[in-house]
Amino acid sequence: MATSSPPPPPPHAVIFPFMAQGHTIPLLDISKALSSRGLKVTVVTTPQNAPFISSKVSDCSSISISVVPFPSVPDLPRGCENATSLPSMELIVPFIAATKNMKQPFESLLKEMVGNGSRPICVISDFFLSRTLDTCRSFDIPRVVSHGMGVLPMVVLKTVSSMDVQREPTSV
Repeated sequence: MATSSPPPPPPHAVIFPFMAQGHTIPLLDISKALSSRGLKVTVVTTPQNAPFISSKVSDCSSISISVVPFPSVPDLPRGCENATSLPSMELIVPFIAATKNMKQPFESLLKEMVGNGSRPICVISDFFLSRTLDTCRSFDIPRVVSHGMGVLPMVVLKTVSSMDVQREPTSV
């Protein structure tokens, strides 16, 4: 009698949104789309953002959440882990700078995933989280950049900016 081996694990994608609803929600939609096509999805977030994300993906059993700490920095109020929680948009620069300190916890998370046999096929991360590129390269995992504003406005912007517009004189 032949023994059957267990089926291979589903492909695994990691999603790492920037901590702002306008950036997070589109990536959660992508997470659900990937999940509905049989992929295992891990969304990386911070403790204060985890409840919001959990409420949006709780109906998808193949989507899990991995929490990494948000760095404490002197310029930001304690517990401020989402751009929408900033008391002033003047703090957006220190907020973005603080996310650069999330590199080590993200590296540890990927190392754990690879070690547990759940190597991601890719990481989709927000363009504000540029440090994820170096980490992904060190693990030889492709990184896909997400722009919160969407693809269509970027294509339109690029198309309009590259057009050589010459107007015909109009007669009155």
